[in-house]
Amino acid sequence: MALVIAGRIVPMSSIDPSAVFAGRIYLGDDGLVEAVTTGTAPAPAGFTSAPVIDTGDSFVIPGLIDLHNHLGYNALPLWVEPTQKKPFLHHNDWPNKPSYKPSISWPAWVLAKADPEAMLAYVQARALVGGTTAIQGWPAFNRPPQMVLRDIDDEEAGSTNRNLVYTSVITETPLQLAHTAQLMSRGAGFIYHCSEGQPGSVVAREFTDVANAGCLEKKLVAIHCNAVADSDWQRWQASDAGAVVWSPFSNLWLYGTTTNIPAARKQGVSICLGSDWGPSGTKHVLGEIKVAKLVSQKQKFGLSDQDLVAMVTSNPGDILARCWSRQIGRLVQGSLGDVTVLKPRGDGDVWSQIVNATEREVMLVVVGGKPRYGDANAMTTANAGPATTLSISGRQRKLAIPDPKDSTKAFQWTDIVSRLTSIRKDPAAALKNAEGRSRAFAGPSSAPDSPLELALDMPSGNAMAFAGPPPEPAKVVIPTLPTLVHDKAFFADIKGRGFHDGLLDGLANFYKG
Repeated sequence: MALVIAGRIVPMSSIDPSAVFAGRIYLGDDGLVEAVTTGTAPAPAGFTSAPVIDTGDSFVIPGLIDLHNHLGYNALPLWVEPTQKKPFLHHNDWPNKPSYKPSISWPAWVLAKADPEAMLAYVQARALVGGTTAIQGWPAFNRPPQMVLRDIDDEEAGSTNRNLVYTSVITETPLQLAHTAQLMSRGAGFIYHCSEGQPGSVVAREFTDVANAGCLEKKLVAIHCNAVADSDWQRWQASDAGAVVWSPFSNLWLYGTTTNIPAARKQGVSICLGSDWGPSGTKHVLGEIKVAKLVSQKQKFGLSDQDLVAMVTSNPGDILARCWSRQIGRLVQGSLGDVTVLKPRGDGDVWSQIVNATEREVMLVVVGGKPRYGDANAMTTANAGPATTLSISGRQRKLAIPDPKDSTKAFQWTDIVSRLTSIRKDPAAALKNAEGRSRAFAGPSSAPDSPLELALDMPSGNAMAFAGPPPEPAKVVIPTLPTLVHDKAFFADIKGRGFHDGLLDGLANFYKG
């Protein structure tokens, strides 16, 4: 359907990245931006009967892009290994610790196996509540599930090719990287977890292997790189600069250090943000952007608020546009129609207000021209269709995620929560019921009506690429379902835990008042 959004437009266009003006965004039936106008300029043809959402003085910005996540684990709280007294060395260090499987792998596997629809609905809601419209790091699936967020891993961008971008969580061998370099030479993008750990640790060579294989190209999106030495950044020539995805919360939580952002920027590498995952990350990139600001101030990176906003909009958008041949992350004619609307917060300039925005300020989230989350009035005016109601930071919001059994109805939030809570109470029984549904289905696993099956990636660099089943399901302890927002409980979890030396405690200051 066509849709018009009026407000203070922050298009992040390449022509004038600092522009902010009163105007309108016109989203066409095809899910693309048809036009961006200023003031009272006339509407383009075809929008006479389109609903108009007047957001007043709210900021209408490109939808927030989370370029590093592991959605299958986002129904879990922050994790620490009780026996660990010093920062982990690298990504192969913590998955072998005693509490990792009982606290992370097994609970996540049970939730995904017992009720994949409810789990995916919850983690998508968590992202939407923070203004996210596109996200990387989906579980593998036997058939397409109900997706309301844009799936960066499999986005076709108007083509029929789901392989515009290749991804890898596990560390590739030099031979595998050489093959990937060939795919990149033919136009594919590559999103790669690389050199996650402390500088000087063994994983620093992963970046060297990438360079030696010829993968340091414009379409490389390297996640983490916090172990990369200052001198090694110089191997990524400015003429071939791609992107690094920075996840400062997770880096500091696990390793006590983070990526040398100034060294990467000096080479022309574009910096993007990713919230990583529930066990060691923020709830969504609207929280991660605040952590990035804290780190920049502490380590004197010199990042402006406008720089930070670009890291969740135009920076990742431009890199993905190289792979997709379709613009995202900028509100310009022909770009993908992903929009986030944020109410004003504070008395600073537009950029500081966006950085300071919390879940309370997220007024509307539109993905591919379709309203998916927002204020009840805005969602109703936008003709969002069937939606469920939930309370976020004391405010009523509507969420439009289709029911997996009937796409003409909304997946009710109370139903999502109760289904996941039921699994917590009796994991073994929930798994038995899921296995019964699978055995009762006689068709192929790829059939549209087949039981959904997910395979969760394991965010580590070892050979165990996927989270596996627990040996005794009845003994699995699944933590209480976390809230969708950064709240007092989340901040209490941070204090005195992890290896951030108190820096992450400052995140709570953004949520006061």
